[in-house]
Amino acid sequence: MHILINASNLKAGGGMQVADSLCGLLGEFPQHAFVVVLSRAMRATASRVRGLPNVRVVEHDVRNDWRTLLLGRDRVMDGLVGEHGVEAVLTVFGPSRWVPRCLHVSGFASAQLLLRRSPYYVHKIGWKEKLKDQFRNRVLLHYYKHCGRVYFTENPYISERLSALLPDKRVYTVTNYYNQAYDHPEQWRRHELPPFEGTTLLTVTAMYAHKNLPIAIDVARALRREHPGFAFRFVMTIDRTEFPPFEEELAPHFVFTGRVDITECPSLYEQADVMFQPTLLECFSATYPEAMKMQRPIVTTDIEFAHGLCGPAAHYYSPLSAEDAARAIYEVATDAALRRRLVEAGREQLGRFDTYTERAHKLIGIVEQEAARRGR
Repeated sequence: MHILINASNLKAGGGMQVADSLCGLLGEFPQHAFVVVLSRAMRATASRVRGLPNVRVVEHDVRNDWRTLLLGRDRVMDGLVGEHGVEAVLTVFGPSRWVPRCLHVSGFASAQLLLRRSPYYVHKIGWKEKLKDQFRNRVLLHYYKHCGRVYFTENPYISERLSALLPDKRVYTVTNYYNQAYDHPEQWRRHELPPFEGTTLLTVTAMYAHKNLPIAIDVARALRREHPGFAFRFVMTIDRTEFPPFEEELAPHFVFTGRVDITECPSLYEQADVMFQPTLLECFSATYPEAMKMQRPIVTTDIEFAHGLCGPAAHYYSPLSAEDAARAIYEVATDAALRRRLVEAGREQLGRFDTYTERAHKLIGIVEQEAARRGR
């Protein structure tokens, strides 16, 4: 079968990690020929997969012009389907905006459509932003209704909610995992952090509003106030210019690395003591299994999706409380027995997820199954 892997719409965040992992394993399916379409933000992935014998890599960013937004057409993507006789498209995460003229299987990770009771919506944003968000969500829902008939999510709970929202779609569940680069130290690239004596709290993410990264400013203030002798720093994979301003005395407590490649992330975990994830809204976050793999304790929000993914492998805090986050961080940083329990629970929790190999085989299997269904 000729299959097009569509990552033309991925610019930042965890979707790029999933696309990189999937594309790196396409050589395990020699029975298929793949056209892999990657955005410019994924050039590092392109360089890693170009040598696979059954893969052709194309760099293209899906356009937001009227043809795509109103008609679902993209000249480059339509041309690739025709030129290579593509029989099925697998969009790593939608909405694709482009509507392929063949079988289309798409990932779904738009938690904002399903988790409206999240603290992000109930308490975090004001009424003006809620109005804007409602408009954006209507547009998102329109695309999901019209861009395909087969979806997969990374969380059984999300699959149930999506099936209720879009009852005419078929929905599968394929969980996330850490990227296979974590199992190959020979591929790691060292990203050296400044020397530091104290507790390093790592957050690997892009700067999305629902990640609630600015809470770290108030957490830092609380830690300084309640534990003046406690040495700590937050390391975040964003640019300093993306983060809100804060007072000069907090500067030693923050390190901003900017965007890092997947092969650099393991070295950041190696140099960290705790993984801090303040997110308020997710379908799945790969940083959880990454931290479990790298044997780092997790401090994260006391929200249903986080409990569902981490179970006993995380120390939780009240989602919008900087003081409670500071408490949780200090407890993990100063209690070696607690850290050991969290790390051990993380090892066990990893077994609940599809591995990256299982994920790739499940996704290609869904495409094959849906193709067979269409051919009946």
